[in-house]
Amino acid sequence: MFDLVPLSNQIVTDFLNRIFKVAIYIRLSREDGDKDESSSVTNQRQILTRFIQANENFILVKEYVDDGYTGTNFNRPAFKEMIEDIEKGKIDTVITKDLSRLGRDYIDTGYYLQRYFPEKRVRYIALLDNIDTLQDAGMNDIAPFKSVINDMYVKDISSKVKSALRERKKAGNFLGTTPPYGYKKSENNKYQLVINEEEANVVRHIFDLYLQGNGLTKIAQILTKEEIPVPGIARSIRANSKSELYYCWKQGTISRILRNIVYTGCLEQFKREKINYKSKVRVAVPKEKRVICENTHEPIISKEKFEEVQNLLKNNSSFKKGTKHDYLFKGLLFCEECGAKLYLTYSNYALKKYGEYRYTTVCYTYSQLYNKCTRHSNSIPLLEKLLIEHIKKVCCLYVNKDLEEELIELAEREKDDRESINNYNNKLLEIDNKIEEINSCIKNLYIDKVKQVITEENYVELSKSFEEDKKKLLKEKEKYTILVSEKNSKKDNRNKIKKLATQFVSMEKPTKEVLNQMIEKITISEENEITIYFKFKELNNIGKETKLPECKTVNKRNNKKAS
Repeated sequence: MFDLVPLSNQIVTDFLNRIFKVAIYIRLSREDGDKDESSSVTNQRQILTRFIQANENFILVKEYVDDGYTGTNFNRPAFKEMIEDIEKGKIDTVITKDLSRLGRDYIDTGYYLQRYFPEKRVRYIALLDNIDTLQDAGMNDIAPFKSVINDMYVKDISSKVKSALRERKKAGNFLGTTPPYGYKKSENNKYQLVINEEEANVVRHIFDLYLQGNGLTKIAQILTKEEIPVPGIARSIRANSKSELYYCWKQGTISRILRNIVYTGCLEQFKREKINYKSKVRVAVPKEKRVICENTHEPIISKEKFEEVQNLLKNNSSFKKGTKHDYLFKGLLFCEECGAKLYLTYSNYALKKYGEYRYTTVCYTYSQLYNKCTRHSNSIPLLEKLLIEHIKKVCCLYVNKDLEEELIELAEREKDDRESINNYNNKLLEIDNKIEEINSCIKNLYIDKVKQVITEENYVELSKSFEEDKKKLLKEKEKYTILVSEKNSKKDNRNKIKKLATQFVSMEKPTKEVLNQMIEKITISEENEITIYFKFKELNNIGKETKLPECKTVNKRNNKKAS
């Protein structure tokens, strides 16, 4: 039904007996404006199937369908599956209804059309656009321009949708998926917020507690003690979470509620936006560019009370603008007893008296639930000094291993690894040659069947035997590939350890980057015993032999369990 541009006589001669392993790719997306019936999955399938049936040298290997996926990117499951099959050699021809089905982003579409498909020796046909990469036809030259037009179409659709959403937001409509805590969507109008009385009472309680002089942590502890469900539990979000801390109120949650202008009956619109129409990444919009829509719904908190709370929050802020509260082992310290992270805490009293912060560790579980763990308080500067000295000692012992027996053993081990890798690579080459022979046999077998040299029954029987042999070879190939990877990994690992250890020893002040490459985690027990878990067993073995001294910086009074 759909004829391609006639090929030259030479090309026809060269490809007359060639069998093409064809994949048809179908894509549909309402987001791209694909609303007409002619773009439906069924319609695309019918057009492509008829075309394949009309060409005897086409074998349909598989159909790939991405229904509901945008053409502005290639992050689509069926497309990824098709690429994997191309890499495995299952497919050498891809056919779509038109170029826009492949993709609407002209940069990525151009990559597949001009680079990927040619490099993989894959023929691409866009049927209705009369594009066939096997030919050097005039329509192939116009493919990049079609890609640009497809991209502009998506940009235009995106601009219209964005404009419509902006107008709705300016009109005071709530367009979020989940309403803020304290509200629910109206049953009569999904863009209208109405008060959820049960949650609204909790919001009022939080504002009252803060105005009574309670801090964020204290309010979180009060709500947890009163067994008021956290927002996630109240709305059955991750209700099956096994973490006990999930059921506790957090300082961050309290802070977000106290700062949210929505409780005054206003909507703060355009808080986040996409980078552009091609990206899903959303970034925060500066405060001055956001739009405040007044009186869009019933308030829970009066504006006077809200402003009073904002002033208190501003005055009670513990952090000075521009101050960075950070430390070298951030994210690596954990409580030995409960497994929670050890966080940094500091003293405002020390800042006023000594002119500087006094930083110490605190167990996150303890900070949320006093009776569940102990404080685990250690001076950050002293703890860092102790840890750096011990890690340097471990690294020095590793780097300075110069015993003759160990060097001989290492050299022999590396020699054995090299010989093994060479043997495995030879095996892989042998397997690849056998697989190539089988593929050639299967192809010739099919041609014999088409020419009626052999019967259909003989073709099925012989091809099945070839496929079974091929499966065995592929399984064997996978085994040797893993063995080569493991040997190379061991060698790379030894080089990496030595490089990191040498680098750490030579550094006057270690960096987070090097520490994170070397250390998995560090645990501190209630009795102040410190255990360093390195990412490499060689360093762990030395670490076990090298006892780390007990940290003497713990405040024993604060470290006792609360009753």
